[in-house]
Amino acid sequence: MREKRKNEPEGNKERRLRPLGLLLAVLVLAACQKTTVRAEEPFCSAFVQMPGFVLEQWNVTRTMAVTQNADIYVMPDRGTMRIGAVRKGENVLSWGQTDTGWYFIERDGKLGFIRYEAAYFPKENLQEQTAQEQTAQEPTAQEQIAQQDPQQPAQPGLQQTGTPAPAAAAVVFIGDSRMVRMQETLERNLGFCPVSVVAKNGGRYEWFHDSAIPQADKGIGSGTKVLINMGVNDLSHANQYAQDVNAWAAAWIARGASVYYASVNPVWDNPYAITEEKVAAFNASLHNQLIPQIVWLDSNTFLKQSGVHCLDGLHYEDDTNLVLYQYYMTMLGAF
Repeated sequence: MREKRKNEPEGNKERRLRPLGLLLAVLVLAACQKTTVRAEEPFCSAFVQMPGFVLEQWNVTRTMAVTQNADIYVMPDRGTMRIGAVRKGENVLSWGQTDTGWYFIERDGKLGFIRYEAAYFPKENLQEQTAQEQTAQEPTAQEQIAQQDPQQPAQPGLQQTGTPAPAAAAVVFIGDSRMVRMQETLERNLGFCPVSVVAKNGGRYEWFHDSAIPQADKGIGSGTKVLINMGVNDLSHANQYAQDVNAWAAAWIARGASVYYASVNPVWDNPYAITEEKVAAFNASLHNQLIPQIVWLDSNTFLKQSGVHCLDGLHYEDDTNLVLYQYYMTMLGAF
């Protein structure tokens, strides 16, 4: 049964939230959350099966010298979006390599791919040279994949000493205005937010690609649990989200993090032409494109089954946000 709130605009609807007995647990368990600090780790790598190629991902960057001008692509394919370029004579940071002839690099806070022939590891760096010689004697990326459980990322093997990434947060949430609203709910009800939140009102793919991921990346390391909940503001961009999330998830998984994508959650009558049909199509398309190492959370179905207090057709009231937060943290194993 649906019922309207007093003074609620005529077009807004809600489903009454059935008692779940969870709010007290949220308040008690959230207060017990702790932030972990990432200790220094040796250089290591992991092999991740991506659609059409295998990515060897390193947990720390390695400096490469650029030998020729080259374009940077969002994926290791000249048919994908060009996101920048490197120039002969400069240095660039590399996060890994593929079995199809590409290096996975970082440039100006963005991740992308350049061809092998465009850069190399300077031979005068003895550690780098030794690491390359060791790599040449090790099994190929395809052989590594064949030896491991296809549902799990490869276990990293020690290769050389490197500079570790910054201290890692325990849990990182990435999202749009709905995540902003959840953070505000936690701060009102708990007095603080137990997780690290990277979110923006009206956040779309461009912000996700250009700002959100580089910002979140600084706090992601071994043991971090990353939850992404994006897409409600641009439901036609499932392909773009999938490309970015797959690439970054490979980087984070190699560092020892876990990555989760929560489905876009239910909507009701709203002035933005966002419909349940569009939400369902986005969720299905994105889910089908994500690599197996990313855990899909069907929070949309969970909320429909639990009941929702809808604030304005798009955002939720505090009690629903607290229940959704408890669901996220339980599924992440963070409680």
